[in-house]
Amino acid sequence: MGNATRETRRAVVTGLMVLSVLGIGFAAGNKATAAEPSQNIADYVPTKLDDFSATMRVEHYDERAGEKIHKDFGYIYKLRGDIKVQYKEENKIRMDAMIGTNNLTLIVNDCTQYVKGLGYHTKNDLGHNPGKKKTLLDAGFISNGYLATADGEFKRMQEVKGILCAVFRVSYKDKTTDTSHRLVWIDPKTKIVIKREEYSQQGKLNGTFWYLEPKEVAPGIWFPTKFEAYNRDNQQAGVTSYKNVRVNTGLEEGVFKI
Repeated sequence: MGNATRETRRAVVTGLMVLSVLGIGFAAGNKATAAEPSQNIADYVPTKLDDFSATMRVEHYDERAGEKIHKDFGYIYKLRGDIKVQYKEENKIRMDAMIGTNNLTLIVNDCTQYVKGLGYHTKNDLGHNPGKKKTLLDAGFISNGYLATADGEFKRMQEVKGILCAVFRVSYKDKTTDTSHRLVWIDPKTKIVIKREEYSQQGKLNGTFWYLEPKEVAPGIWFPTKFEAYNRDNQQAGVTSYKNVRVNTGLEEGVFKI
């Protein structure tokens, strides 16, 4: 295998890993309520969602803008075509992509990450840092599992894109391993985290993520079908779309093992 080919394959694998870290753009929510918006973040946990699957596609990517979000964000453009995403509570995600005629699979199961394809078959321990785990905040909404390791401080009610949202500052309970934080704007009707700002452990803005164009895919369960990422300079870095969303199909545990 030539050096150029080896580097290309490594870039593609890294891109799939980074895409899972930066968020996959899903959210689910409850039906609207006439009650006043709550200041308790636990009240924004959506209707129970055991699992979901969907087809994701990268629609747009700006390499220079993306690198300001994450040093490896630029590898995302390698992932072309449909990407199959499967998620199961708590902290299990699988992504399958076709690179040419080759299959590439990424699995994160709690603290363990597997990558298989393009000559790779690796298993990595992500440790117990809560910031490295896959939770439904990455998917666009709050879960009970996430709140077991994080606190949400109510800041204000604020309108974004014509929707009056509850704004919370979210940080990890254990500050010895991760001092980063994020601001989330939650739609009280759908429980979707419409907007998320991610801040580094030094308190600097890394990027802003939007979960847009929600659809009710099952009674009382909403998913946004468009995800947009912007860097700290408000330059659009990427856009992904989602289709074929299915929820609570009873995904087997074996799906998240290699």
